[in-house]
Amino acid sequence: MGKLVIDSTLCTGCLNCQTVCALVKSKAHTKSASAIRVNLEIFSGKHSHIYCRQCVDAECQRVCPVGAIARDLTTGALLIDSKICIQCKLCVDACPFTAMFWDSEASMPFKCDLCGGSPACVEACNFGVFASEGSLK
Repeated sequence: MGKLVIDSTLCTGCLNCQTVCALVKSKAHTKSASAIRVNLEIFSGKHSHIYCRQCVDAECQRVCPVGAIARDLTTGALLIDSKICIQCKLCVDACPFTAMFWDSEASMPFKCDLCGGSPACVEACNFGVFASEGSLK
């Protein structure tokens, strides 16, 4: 199964990962458009990340009443089918990592989809914080 592996101890807080994610996903550069969020700890420098772990037994998938969340067999990412989703927000509330977000403009949940197997955040990070693991390209 593909997933991101993050070593937050290497993070400098540059926000390249968050910015590139937002640009790739929505052509915006705001934190709210990104499927990965960096929590900056200015004084300690111990930054943390909110991101989808592509859980094996995912709560978001389990609570979806219409089965709109399914695993991509190629990348291992859990994907949301916007044609099936009924915008109930149960998946957003269910994620134990708060890594399922709500796009109020599109009235749809969104999360990391591993960029089709080539996560843009991995490419954008110059400090080795991100790695991909599993069946990713």
